[in-house]
Amino acid sequence: MKATYETGLQGEKIAEQFLCKKGMRCMERRYREKSGEIDLIMEEGDTLVFVEVKARFSAPQAGQGLSSVTPAKQRKIARTAMIYLMKHGWLQRNMRFDVIEINQEGILHVPNAFQPGGMRF
Repeated sequence: MKATYETGLQGEKIAEQFLCKKGMRCMERRYREKSGEIDLIMEEGDTLVFVEVKARFSAPQAGQGLSSVTPAKQRKIARTAMIYLMKHGWLQRNMRFDVIEINQEGILHVPNAFQPGGMRF
């Protein structure tokens, strides 16, 4: 369990650095509510970006982390994002949901990876 937790933390750091180099700004790390957790909440211009990070350093090929962001996981992320938006009074802000997979091949960033209620890979 500890190794998985440490891998997750390392992956989130790598993802945050990657997104910051793309010009995004980190608003929150590991945002938690009863409904779930969001790994990173970034800001890109006027858009809030809710990011799910999947670190699979031992995965031989890309896509294994992305496939683990199931519809159930997406619903948890979306519910948690809605709570975040309500708490900050930002229900009218632009937002999107990205997924970042980190594996042996590098970093795979999928902007707008899903919409609440459906898959968009």
